[in-house]
Amino acid sequence: MSDWTKQRQGNTSEGGACMEMEPKSGKLHSAPCGELRFYICSTTVSSSSKILPSDRKPGIIRGLSLFDVLWGNSYLLAEEILRSSSFLNELQSGQLTQRCYNNFIQQEALYLHSVSSTLETLMYSLQEADENTRSLLLDTLKHYRSRNQSPLTSPPPQWLHFALQSFHSVVLEEPIYWLVALSARACLRDFLAEPKPGSKLVSGSEDKACSIYQQWSVESLKEVTWILRYRKVLEEYQDQIDVFKAINIFHEHMMNQKNFYKAVDCDIEDEKL
Repeated sequence: MSDWTKQRQGNTSEGGACMEMEPKSGKLHSAPCGELRFYICSTTVSSSSKILPSDRKPGIIRGLSLFDVLWGNSYLLAEEILRSSSFLNELQSGQLTQRCYNNFIQQEALYLHSVSSTLETLMYSLQEADENTRSLLLDTLKHYRSRNQSPLTSPPPQWLHFALQSFHSVVLEEPIYWLVALSARACLRDFLAEPKPGSKLVSGSEDKACSIYQQWSVESLKEVTWILRYRKVLEEYQDQIDVFKAINIFHEHMMNQKNFYKAVDCDIEDEKL
């Protein structure tokens, strides 16, 4: 520890320092505190403990759901998305205009169109995936393509460029990790649609703001079925998944969603409801 503390860069606003460990050598290095890393844990090892084979992929505690681990590691990011998006703030406060909501629909359609085009190309050559994974990927493709889609007629906006770039990276992995990436959007949409404390919106109201919120809620409820399907397949194969890799992929695609919701900015000159 003394050698590491001499290297500390003091690169956090809190004035602290973080470190990372090389898994094989155990060497410690300074690391940016704002970047996602994994826990370095210690435990008392008894003489009866069995060491896992070195070729085993990093796993999770037996009985724990991989799906819950993925969401748990990105829950704070989901709350940050909720706080930082002007679109979501105006939706929750009842001040969202129809024009802004229509803009959101168009932007999301652009994202779904781009991802579904990539999926469609990949599915033709997909042979290694098991039947459950392949079936869910095909159904997700149909779901994405059933939405009102906007073909890309100009250079992609920055948020879409980064989203597609990270999705193109994940498709180089085994197909099960594609489901990890796709599940991020469904989980976030379900979280954002939950009624929040202090919300002024009332179910069943004839108010225009409530009507827009109900449109949002109806669309969001459709994601519940997909969440259940993603959970079932990921939990079925979680012993074969590298948990660290899955957490990174899920978090990266949550970051894509953060960029998307940040980009869907309501015009401040819109007439307030």
